[in-house]
Amino acid sequence: MVLPEFFDLFVRELLDKSERISREYYARYSSAVELIGDAFRDFWVTYALRSTGLPNIPILAVDSSMYYVLMGNGGFFYVVRALALGHPDVEYRKLVTDFDYTSDPNYRAHTIIQRKMEWLEHLVALEAVESGFKGVILIDGSLYGRIVHIPLETGFIHDRDFMLRYFEDLYRFLQVCERNNVLVIGISKESRTSYLRTYLVRRIIMEKAGELGLDMGDVMDIFRLARENKKKVFKEIKNRGLEGSIIEELFREYISRRPDFQMIINFANTTGYTKPLILGMPSRWERYHRIMRNNPKGFLRSYFPISSRMEEFMDWGLRVIRKIMELPAIISFHILLNRADTPMRIDLPAWALGINKKAREAIWAEEAKVNLSRILDIISAGYCGLENYNIWLKAVDERVKIHRDIFDNLYLPKFEEVIGRLATARGYRRVRFP
Repeated sequence: MVLPEFFDLFVRELLDKSERISREYYARYSSAVELIGDAFRDFWVTYALRSTGLPNIPILAVDSSMYYVLMGNGGFFYVVRALALGHPDVEYRKLVTDFDYTSDPNYRAHTIIQRKMEWLEHLVALEAVESGFKGVILIDGSLYGRIVHIPLETGFIHDRDFMLRYFEDLYRFLQVCERNNVLVIGISKESRTSYLRTYLVRRIIMEKAGELGLDMGDVMDIFRLARENKKKVFKEIKNRGLEGSIIEELFREYISRRPDFQMIINFANTTGYTKPLILGMPSRWERYHRIMRNNPKGFLRSYFPISSRMEEFMDWGLRVIRKIMELPAIISFHILLNRADTPMRIDLPAWALGINKKAREAIWAEEAKVNLSRILDIISAGYCGLENYNIWLKAVDERVKIHRDIFDNLYLPKFEEVIGRLATARGYRRVRFP
């Protein structure tokens, strides 16, 4: 038999990495992972899907979509739209479109356009609440992920201060919801977050350190290194005489950041949910926020170097930073309603569950002693199996999504009409029909 082309390179590459791959593949059988499994089972609450019917409360589902092309002249043309959909016949729509140049790499520009999707979601939901909506708002995605963005100047020439406007409107949205007693729930499917695993491993390390009689100050120093400079962690472990110990093995698990959904699939023997946590803030977020707190003007001059040249920008920027400092902490948990499915991640502002805590106050994750029964009823009512994890979010997704044929045959021709010429998109092919 003739070997396929490249097979010799494949075998050589695989054998070179065989030891590491085997170690990773069978990691769940290590002593550290056995401890993680035990800790997880203590943190898992068995819960069966209930046939509660639709909740007797208005539900507003919010989602967004985008489409953009990089033009031959180096600019981006993009369309972003968001929709808030309720029953019966309740809808709020917003759309933003623009053409802009940026010095950012393509992936960075893509990220900013994604932030615009989230921003429009906040605006349509805000409009709904200000128009009198009273009920529950479901947002497709993580609330925590939105709060931990860093406000930095974008490379978009006409939109450099966008991230400050993003946070200004996020704060306004959450404040109006809190004031009007409107529950906001973020639902993420197949989230790759690792906050629960990190929390459990940290707790195990502290317990083992106590059993071994280790100095807790030394252990906390290693944790701080793990947040700030992972490369130095194992050098420090060696210096403190912990090489080869269960502590070293646990720290390897701590910094691996394997996703929570993998842990849930491996260890959950029933449907259920994880006990909720008040999430701690990432180290990168903490570093930037320390500068914002201690020297807000310096922060704006350093991280909005072009925008801050405008006199009126500084006063407005300082007001936004004060609002960022007041954003709520986020409570989060995972729920698995079908053993054949993957878990959903659920995020809520801390105030929604009676906890008055700001994001800036949450450095390490901690368990939240709260009643989830109302939240579980809503999530259960919306779950319709493997292909439809939430009936309301699926409905709004189908309405708001921008398909390529719509972009090619509706949005792009109108853009060309406005600029008075055919637009050439880089690496983009479309068929024109007469």
